[in-house]
Amino acid sequence: MQVTLKLKFSRFQRLLTRREYREIYNCGHKYLGNKILIFYRLARSSNPRLGITITKKWGKAHDRNRFKRVVREGYRTEYLKLPPNMELNVHPREEYRELLPEEVERELRILINICDKENSKSQSAASGRND
Repeated sequence: MQVTLKLKFSRFQRLLTRREYREIYNCGHKYLGNKILIFYRLARSSNPRLGITITKKWGKAHDRNRFKRVVREGYRTEYLKLPPNMELNVHPREEYRELLPEEVERELRILINICDKENSKSQSAASGRND
C-alpha cells in the first residue's frame, strides 16, 4: 500500500490581501536569487504563507501562469521545511521562462539557511543581553 502526501495549496498557505503583501514589502527582507526575487518576513502566522506577483509586463498569460505553477510546485515540496511563521512573496527576474521547480526548491533552501542564521544571531544577542 502506497501512502501519498497531499500537498494542496490551501488559502491558509497563501497571502490573500493587499495589506499582507504591503506588510512584507515594508517590514520584510529581500532575497535576490538567480531567476526569482523573494520578499520575506517572519510574522505571527501559524504556518508558512506564499504570494506570487507577476505583472503583464513579464509576458503572455501562458508564461505568467507557468511561472506561478513552477513556484507553487517548488514551494509545496519545501513547505514542511520552512519556518512556521515565514511569509513569502515571489517575483520573477530575467530568464524566468526557463525556471524549474528544482531551482525554486534550491532558492528556498538557501533562504531557509539564511533565516536560520538570522534566528541564531538574534537568539545569541538576546541571551547576551540577559546576562
